[in-house]
Amino acid sequence: MNWRVNRIELEQGVVMLDCPGLCWDTFPALAEGLLQEWELGLVDKVWGADRHSWLLEFEGSQLRLEYEHYSGCWLAAVQPADREVVIWLGRLHKD
Repeated sequence: MNWRVNRIELEQGVVMLDCPGLCWDTFPALAEGLLQEWELGLVDKVWGADRHSWLLEFEGSQLRLEYEHYSGCWLAAVQPADREVVIWLGRLHKD
């Protein structure tokens, strides 16, 4: 898989992600590969003019996969209690 973990923000419980060729138009197809590789379940997709926001599930935790044209891509916990899950996933898949 071509996704890589750029940075793990421990206090916020956010994992910053990147993938070659990632842009607003390619995000849906590339994100499907990330979900499959990381064994994340898709719950819902929302998108607008410059943002994709996918609600995901991982072993009972709800996460958000976000992509903004100007900010990049990141994975974050919906609930503060699930921040540790995001950090664990980031560490598991970092390089």
